[in-house]
Amino acid sequence: MNYFFDILIKAGADVDALKTAYSTAVPFLLSALLGWLFVPRVLLISRKKKLYDIPDARKVHNRPIPRLGGITFFPVLIMSFCLTIGIWMLMHLYGGLLQVNLLIARFILLSVGMMVLYLTGVTDDLIGVSYKAKFMVQIVCAMLFPLSGLWIHDLSGLFWLHEIPAWIGIPLTVFLVVYITNAINLIDGVDGLASGLCSISLFTLGMAAAIKAQYLFSMISFGMLGVLLPFWFYNVFGNAEKGKKIFMGDTGSLTLGYLLSFLLVYMASLDKMGFPRGMLLMGFSTMIIPLMDIPRVMLARVREGRNPFTPDKNHIHHKLMRTGMKPFWTMITLLVVTMFLIVFTVGSVMLDINKTLILLVDIFLGVMLHLTIDYFIKKKESKK
Repeated sequence: MNYFFDILIKAGADVDALKTAYSTAVPFLLSALLGWLFVPRVLLISRKKKLYDIPDARKVHNRPIPRLGGITFFPVLIMSFCLTIGIWMLMHLYGGLLQVNLLIARFILLSVGMMVLYLTGVTDDLIGVSYKAKFMVQIVCAMLFPLSGLWIHDLSGLFWLHEIPAWIGIPLTVFLVVYITNAINLIDGVDGLASGLCSISLFTLGMAAAIKAQYLFSMISFGMLGVLLPFWFYNVFGNAEKGKKIFMGDTGSLTLGYLLSFLLVYMASLDKMGFPRGMLLMGFSTMIIPLMDIPRVMLARVREGRNPFTPDKNHIHHKLMRTGMKPFWTMITLLVVTMFLIVFTVGSVMLDINKTLILLVDIFLGVMLHLTIDYFIKKKESKK
């Protein structure tokens, strides 16, 4: 491998470009290959052992579907990342991996948290876990971030705040990790939606890392993105009647939510190493649909006198389908809206527009989206 790189460099290839290509393409291709190998086999095992997600009044599908697709995510990420970083270090390509020991230590703690949530998700998918138990596990895993010295210490002008003390930043970090993890978990209600939103977020964060020569983060982002590709294909286009469709389950959604929160918090904390000062806001824009959905749904449940943590069919994807939209086009619509909000937010941050104003516009656009959906729901129901 060193010989191959030496040839490219002697031929005039740009070293930084080679590192960027390696840190994005290699983990992505490795994960995609492993995903295509493992996902069909998990599907086969789930069918033989009858490990199904049984339909009920709250769910969109009308036949039992295997729900263990998410058990491939964490193992594939570990394999692709470790192989990629191992070859990288054997070739002595340390450029861009500043403070390697600290980064690796924090990745180890990330792996511990992901493993705990991974096992919690597997348990929930197989026999069920109460929301209180899952919530406590998420808090414990979130506390691993500040334990490693990783917490949000600067809001970069958001709400006109900059540096914040630890007694505010640490609880804020724990809250955001739990919030993002639950947001991804709760938005997983339509084929391809949660995995599609996470793919967009991982690609955006991964490209930001690659552009700023933060190769470790791009390896992690594209490593997870790779395994989502085959899963998304089976989840969206798999034929349920032929037993080719699979769900990610809580195993997948909890793992994805925790990883995304790690990337977002870590990259937002590294603005002095090249990331934009508005990285936290840019990261939020990639997940704005599920993040805005949680408070709206919980407030609606409280107004109705119900437990805010009880499940229902009032999430944004449920509302879109009440307008008459098919599940596939519901997923496509929300992915397109997310990409629009990302372009708007990233462009506004690059133009150095006030961060608070950008956030308020994002929220306003989200509210307008819900009002538009409500209009079409009423229009459809009035015709009955």
